[in-house]
Amino acid sequence: MLTDRQLLILRAIIDDYIQTAQPVGSRTLSKRDDLTFSSATIRNDMADLEDMGLIEKPHTSAGRIPSEVGYRYYVDHLVEKRIIDERETGRLEERLKQSSKESEILIRQAADLLSDLTSYTTVALGPNSQMERLARVDFMPLDERRGVVLIVTDQGHVEHRTVIFESRVAPEVIEETIRLLNDRLVGTSIGQLKVRIGEEVAKLQLAQRQQYENMMQLIQSTVGIQTPSSLYLGGKKNIFNQPEFQTIDTLRPFLEWIDEQERLTHWLESLPNREIYVSIGSENGIVALQNCSVITSDYTLDGKTFGTIAMIGPTRMDYRHGVQMMGQIIEALRRTKLDE
Repeated sequence: MLTDRQLLILRAIIDDYIQTAQPVGSRTLSKRDDLTFSSATIRNDMADLEDMGLIEKPHTSAGRIPSEVGYRYYVDHLVEKRIIDERETGRLEERLKQSSKESEILIRQAADLLSDLTSYTTVALGPNSQMERLARVDFMPLDERRGVVLIVTDQGHVEHRTVIFESRVAPEVIEETIRLLNDRLVGTSIGQLKVRIGEEVAKLQLAQRQQYENMMQLIQSTVGIQTPSSLYLGGKKNIFNQPEFQTIDTLRPFLEWIDEQERLTHWLESLPNREIYVSIGSENGIVALQNCSVITSDYTLDGKTFGTIAMIGPTRMDYRHGVQMMGQIIEALRRTKLDE
């Protein structure tokens, strides 16, 4: 348990280091207006904070810098909870509305906006197609034995597959099959669509409607939207402005990692569903992010579940500002309406 004075000193060290990227000494702290303690008292408390693993001493300096443990304590206990500034959220909402009413453009704009507001790199993952719901099924005949099945989702996503019949299928059978699918399966998630078609086929077997069963099974074999979630990257060059990433040894692993879009997508998809969360350094479990902190959050657009957005910066990132801006952006996205 930290004393009130130790809390003040720890917060001052971290705030100062976030601003300057330089180790913080007792002499610097003693000059702050919000710390009225003697240099000797501050040195003693800094020694206690170091013993607790909250701060550490770089080899090249007499000052101290926060450790990962210190940052975790700071985020959990000293960063204010997210407070929505209605005026700022309104301004962000207007900027998003002016960009577009299409979801992909809005999400890309939100990633860029968050990066501009924080000077960190941002990554936004668009909707997972498996979570989208069937809006309708259509069929376009090509000839007597071939046709194209169109699957349209509630997010406007359209997939098409060509199907080839073993023999000619009467147009009325095709029409009835498509009607059955639309009547019974609209609203089903894409991830569950194959299973639900299988259930409908089983019902047809009971009704001995072999001709419709064959048609449905053929359509079932074509179902499966495999389009990966869209990935949007904002402010990638911002990492070049951070003092921690001025050498090729620190910069290269980060750039190589963030350029692998498939790996980046899987990482974002693997994050547990949650509101704003901060992971620090080794907590990320990724070598390339060992010197980075990540603020992540799920977001919704127009009241629908969409995806995940992440802000990546050095472990020295301004957590207060980052958490606040993340909250403002996801609130502005939640309020933004899409085209009908």
